[in-house]
Amino acid sequence: MRDVGPKSFAKKFVVATAMAAAGVSLIVQPASAATTINFESAQGQFDNNPGRGQSWVWVSAGGNNANYSARTEYQFYNGATGSITAYQGQAASKDPGQDIWRIRVCVTRWSGTIAWCSNWS
Repeated sequence: MRDVGPKSFAKKFVVATAMAAAGVSLIVQPASAATTINFESAQGQFDNNPGRGQSWVWVSAGGNNANYSARTEYQFYNGATGSITAYQGQAASKDPGQDIWRIRVCVTRWSGTIAWCSNWS
């Protein structure tokens, strides 16, 4: 026999409400695991919760002699953007002051006229 009384209904309601609330909080909560992009020998990364601290973004131009520079472009949840640049063989990092939504890595070749970017991730 199935339990369809008021007690069963209340239990199901509480469980459904808790699941819905958990689902909503999972959707709106910013990413906390590090996201890394490898692109044309350059690398970009961000982490919104490194060691439970402030968000962090990083770029490395890599050792590819063809890369004059690499830039990690980032976008915040409010739509604002920023970037950080490193030159051939170097890396750079910074605390952008708020959680990052997504990044992409751009490279510029030695000529300075050839530049392209990865997809946003």
